[in-house]
Amino acid sequence: MKIKRRHHGLIKMIACILSLLFFIMTCAVPARAEVDRVETTPSRIALSSLEETIDSYVATNQKNTAAVSVVAIKNGVTIVNKAYGYADFEQQNKADTSTVFEWGSTSKLLVWASVMQLVEQGKLDLDTDIHEYLPEGFLKKLEYDAPITLMNLMHHNAGWEDRLIDLWYSSESDIVELGEALQKFEPRQIDKPGSVVAYSNYGTAMAAYIVEVQSGQPFYKYVSEHIFNPLNMKDTSIHPSQYDNLHVLKRRNEIQGYTTSLKLIPKNRAYISLYPAGGAIGTAEDAAKFLAALMPVDHSNLLFANKETLDEMLSPSLNYDGTSNPRIAHGFFEVEYWVPALEHAGSTAGFTSKFVIDPESNFGLVVMTNQSNEMAYSVGLVQKVFGSSFSTNSVTSERGGYYLPARRVVSGFTKAYSMLSLQKYTTFDLSNFANVVERNGTIEKVSVPYNDFLPVSNLTINLIKASFIALAVAILLSLRAIIGYFIRLSKYKLKNWERPGTGFDKYHIAINITSVALILNTILLFMRALGFSPYSSLRIHLIFNLVYVLLAAAYLVLLFYKLLKRNYSKKQTVVYIMSGMSAFLFAAFIMGWDLYF
Repeated sequence: MKIKRRHHGLIKMIACILSLLFFIMTCAVPARAEVDRVETTPSRIALSSLEETIDSYVATNQKNTAAVSVVAIKNGVTIVNKAYGYADFEQQNKADTSTVFEWGSTSKLLVWASVMQLVEQGKLDLDTDIHEYLPEGFLKKLEYDAPITLMNLMHHNAGWEDRLIDLWYSSESDIVELGEALQKFEPRQIDKPGSVVAYSNYGTAMAAYIVEVQSGQPFYKYVSEHIFNPLNMKDTSIHPSQYDNLHVLKRRNEIQGYTTSLKLIPKNRAYISLYPAGGAIGTAEDAAKFLAALMPVDHSNLLFANKETLDEMLSPSLNYDGTSNPRIAHGFFEVEYWVPALEHAGSTAGFTSKFVIDPESNFGLVVMTNQSNEMAYSVGLVQKVFGSSFSTNSVTSERGGYYLPARRVVSGFTKAYSMLSLQKYTTFDLSNFANVVERNGTIEKVSVPYNDFLPVSNLTINLIKASFIALAVAILLSLRAIIGYFIRLSKYKLKNWERPGTGFDKYHIAINITSVALILNTILLFMRALGFSPYSSLRIHLIFNLVYVLLAAAYLVLLFYKLLKRNYSKKQTVVYIMSGMSAFLFAAFIMGWDLYF
């Protein structure tokens, strides 16, 4: 009996445990089902609390915020549409959802959508050489016989160097027709098509011009008719001066551009000559309409006649070298947040933007600010909503080195700006890039979605360092000569010296004064270049530099001749030779850094 009672107690205990487990499971299933029904952002923020999350994020960053406009969409429905801060601090004009912002490079998405529309109509083919669509002899600076296709333009790997001068103008009167601008602006082709990704405004504008040629319409008219009108984007313009939408022009004049430290950028209204690459201006709400059209929830495709065309546009078209990892989807950049997403960023003189979509969940985000090179929202808020992106690579190379973006200037005086992008990376730094291409233990290039980075040899680095050391020496020698001249000029009567500036001395003083003028001229050249001055107005500075080279050569020849014909004191001889050395170093610096064209 005791044994039976013991078994009976054990059975009762097991039954209680099973009942408890059953109860827990029946309670958990509805709770789990409830969680599954809650719609979230890719970073798992509930859509119902997204606005509150963004409000809190903006409040945290308020002290460094000018104006920011944020729109989030899900399944074609607007979840958040809010603007924060001031469009104009000085006038205390607050931003609202009708405030327009410059899109910058996110304008390129309008080009790629236009190209895909014409591909759908059979008027363009992505793999055909673009020469088939251009007037004969249109491109004059190609270095390679390999064809350039529209796909190369979408992938930014047609091989063109970057160009900085004549991209932006401070006056709308400087703007010319797109075809003329492309021929005037044409850069050199420095890489074989398909070899490296080097983000290119020129390539995008070329694709837009091909749209012009095939459609028979100026690009801004094509976009207005085939994208803005169907999507009811009444508050957006891509006209170079916004004259096709005076409402947008008026609203643009009501907003200012600022730095990340909230300092007003005086010349924040600029006009881009290759306007399809970065000239759109409009509200964030309108931009969200464009993103929504890329993620239709039904069969009402407003951009394309067939959903297959849209599916193709959003599908990977370029992988990272040597991998199956997608990098670009027909102009969109593929980024691994917590989910794979498609994005494009943009920046102008005083504005920053970011468009991101997750086609799998039909979620999209638009972020626009009136601050140049802004990161808190275009990067930080995007990661808040989509989750942080992170990638690591195995790097077998034992040491890092210096790297230069493939998007670079290699000729003309603005190649000095490219050197500002020169970065030294350790092996650990390199492992955090999206992709690393190595061959026999040597790194050939590293990549992020928008650009490749190429290693720079130690010889090149040493030559760069040597050139700036030589420049410093030349400046010191010239300043020493000028200061010495004025000291001698003030004391020649008291000491009964020969008056300075006579005989060969006058050539010595002249070349050093000209050297000081060269320094000032070059500083002014770069300052004016940063202020969107056209090349035509900068030519005078470049001519002066070239004239200096000729004067330096003349001085050296004359110095050699005089030293052979006359006997100067040892001190005079040293002073004259030092001036010759200074002139030679300045001339070499001008020629080495292309400061004459």
